[in-house]
Amino acid sequence: MLLVNLSLDKSKINKYLSNTLLKEIDNSIQNSKKVILYLNKRWEYSSLICAKCSHLYKCENCDNSLSIHWDNMICHICNFSQKIPEKCTNCKSIELQKVWVWTIQIENILRETYKDINIFRLDTDVVKNKKEKELALEMLKKAQIIIWTKMITTWFNFEWVGLIWVLLLEQELQIPKYNTTEKVYSNIKQLLWRWWRVGEETKFIIQTFISENQIVKDIVYDNYKEFFIKSLNERKIFNYPPFCELATIEYRNTNPEKWLKQIKKIKEKLDLNNLDIKINIVQNPNYTKKYNQFYYKIIIKWDNLKEFLNCIKTDIFKDSNLIVIFD
Repeated sequence: MLLVNLSLDKSKINKYLSNTLLKEIDNSIQNSKKVILYLNKRWEYSSLICAKCSHLYKCENCDNSLSIHWDNMICHICNFSQKIPEKCTNCKSIELQKVWVWTIQIENILRETYKDINIFRLDTDVVKNKKEKELALEMLKKAQIIIWTKMITTWFNFEWVGLIWVLLLEQELQIPKYNTTEKVYSNIKQLLWRWWRVGEETKFIIQTFISENQIVKDIVYDNYKEFFIKSLNERKIFNYPPFCELATIEYRNTNPEKWLKQIKKIKEKLDLNNLDIKINIVQNPNYTKKYNQFYYKIIIKWDNLKEFLNCIKTDIFKDSNLIVIFD
């Protein structure tokens, strides 16, 4: 597995496509091999990175990457926010850059660059059901360059893959969950072994702006033991599973008054039955709505959480707009 530093290897075509990548694509096509460009999701959060020292901005409370919203950076776990700095807080450089790329964007760039090459983008916009999956399989047989999301690790099998390229690993690290790094590690390893186990001579390359990041190094150099110990220590410090039980209570409503009233009721009920439970309330910034609904989350950590919630579920979990997710 190879690592490419995008800060040092940017092509003139686009800052997310390195010269090394373009060269490897040409080599694979000349050898009649398929190219897979992997992005974790079709659309994801933007983050802030220093181009000089590769510093990735994280929340001071959660050790989670901050997402950019206008001129602020926000943590989607605890709602911590701060202004986007003018200089890097680590090395004082002014070379700060927003990192944000998605599948359609990459597809459009490649179609302009490789006009005579068959390019196929495969994500949840393209495949929503069994019939569309069957059509996608036919398209994959003809495609030379494939832009793919996480469904590649479980859904499809095909041969003649010469290159697998992870476009922007730090974007996957932006997902606001306590076990994000573990899932990133698992996704990359699953993607790698999918072709190695069938004997394909496939190059596997990761490109990133944060090549000195320890998580990136652990993945590239397969330092699983060190990665496991570090992840376990972090979970212990921040009191995440397996050191506690964790659940997310999510309530949604199109009516903001009913929304706030029900959230207050749930909070009061939890406080009334509080047995030293650590309750953390997370609210979307600026009352952000999804599909015309207001969202609110209550994250609960405790040793016997399922038993506790079962005792009060008849009082607060009758509302169909309320969802409880155990982690």
